[in-house]
Amino acid sequence: MRRSAEDLVLTTAAVRAGVEACVDLVDAVAERVGLIYLPIPVEVCRGAFADLGALGWILEPLLYIYRERPGRWACYGSLEDLQRRAFATAKLAGLVVRAKVFGSVDLRQWDLLFASPPYEPPRPSLAIGYWGRDSVVCGAPTPTPLELAAAFWSSLDEGEKRELVGYIVEYIDLLLSSINVDEAYSRLVADGRYRAFADAVVHRVGNRKRAVVPP
Repeated sequence: MRRSAEDLVLTTAAVRAGVEACVDLVDAVAERVGLIYLPIPVEVCRGAFADLGALGWILEPLLYIYRERPGRWACYGSLEDLQRRAFATAKLAGLVVRAKVFGSVDLRQWDLLFASPPYEPPRPSLAIGYWGRDSVVCGAPTPTPLELAAAFWSSLDEGEKRELVGYIVEYIDLLLSSINVDEAYSRLVADGRYRAFADAVVHRVGNRKRAVVPP
């Protein structure tokens, strides 16, 4: 069954290049449906002060069209949730240190960290880190390890969880040693092992027929 533009969820991993690749397509969709939801935290759209940090750099292309073409966009999601899926929170950082320095992986603690159910974006929308079967990739196609954990943690077995923890630790190291998020992402996905692991997880939850729109 063909989906209407009103049901569309465009998605990308949390990298600046991925968001930039989606902007023109999002703008074209808005021409047809009249309003589209953007993953800009509602706190920002309400005018509250928010320290976006590296998220500000990722979201900048969306903030630009939100401000330059008012009336065509709505904001959704919270700053806390977006940070949880995109970057290391204080609790995650503590678990990463334990895993890296002490070789300790207490899966019960990781289970608590990723206990929240996967979020469902409104429709039509652009999403960051949403990998549902109805999503259409318009930007970076491979989820980061944090996005993978936020979306699919509960569906993994113990061995897969431990493997994913290893990729999360590696990704945090790359974030700290790279110029920006995009460089860290590029270095991560250059590893064929991680790409194969991420693809297998995404496909197993029923995403086999996900459409991909070239950037």
